[in-house]
Amino acid sequence: MKKAYYHVVKESVEYAKNEYGGSVSGFLNAILRRFLNDAELRDMPDPDKVRNSYPPWLYKRWTRQFDTENTDKLCAELIREPRFALRVNTARISVEEARQRLADEGIIAGCGNFAPSALTVDRLLPVMATPVFREGLLTIQGEASQLAGIAVREAAGKMILDACSGSGTKTRQIMELCPASSVYSMDNDMKRLMLSALKTSVICGDSIRPPIRSNIFDTILIDAPCSSLGIIRKHPEIKWRRTKGEILRFAELQLAMLNSLWGLLAKGGRVIYSVCTFEPEETLGVIHNLAKEKKFTLENPLPFLFNKEYFISLPHETAMDGFFIARLRKL
Repeated sequence: MKKAYYHVVKESVEYAKNEYGGSVSGFLNAILRRFLNDAELRDMPDPDKVRNSYPPWLYKRWTRQFDTENTDKLCAELIREPRFALRVNTARISVEEARQRLADEGIIAGCGNFAPSALTVDRLLPVMATPVFREGLLTIQGEASQLAGIAVREAAGKMILDACSGSGTKTRQIMELCPASSVYSMDNDMKRLMLSALKTSVICGDSIRPPIRSNIFDTILIDAPCSSLGIIRKHPEIKWRRTKGEILRFAELQLAMLNSLWGLLAKGGRVIYSVCTFEPEETLGVIHNLAKEKKFTLENPLPFLFNKEYFISLPHETAMDGFFIARLRKL
């Protein structure tokens, strides 16, 4: 999904030829090239074609959450080719200066809709070849994901933990936004931690059994594993891989992680809980179930944007990934 069309066709046809022979590869080549040349088919204006791009159980589920009109808008948005977001390291360069440097390289970048540090581009490979990217002034990071890091800055605190850091994209963002804080990065996979290129304050540990003493952190970011149904534009295979039961299993895991990490939080400290989905069980459902066991108050995670107790991004409304962010203050 990040390559030019002709690369996708070429590689797919070569794979088919090697695996299944010339007759199959020729048939595949004809279909793919017809698709590329048929603008009407590619744009898919027919609502039935949009609906048929999703498994029936998922479409029915969304029509129960929303109405049919909004579900069709959501489905149409999630099959569009995405624009990619970049995060500007505003500690070193302004957004406008970064945008101008990209323009000097022939790359037109738009501004983000919500995150002040975000730029958007049609393609990533040309950006990655520019000096402004190689100098570390730009990072590939979704705009909604950037808002989770900004929510950590809004919560503040001297001791901060990124509890599910993965390759460390949000950790590096938090370090840039909170230079006076001690920021720690934890993941249960050493290979992912090594990919992060973070040199200090790295912890290999499981969020369900964190190897850290209690009551130590002022702010914890829990960017939890989830169904990822909010990022179908970037990973279209997800809608076919996921099942109904997985959504519930992810919700159980998310609640377990919140409960386990809660003890690391100092009194009055804050948890930023985020997931790249908008499914009720994984968002407000998790918060409501946590309230049965822990005492906290919900605070506005992004006060510079709105006055709400949580942030939820629906792609057809925000043009961003589907995302949920909540800020919980420990009582």
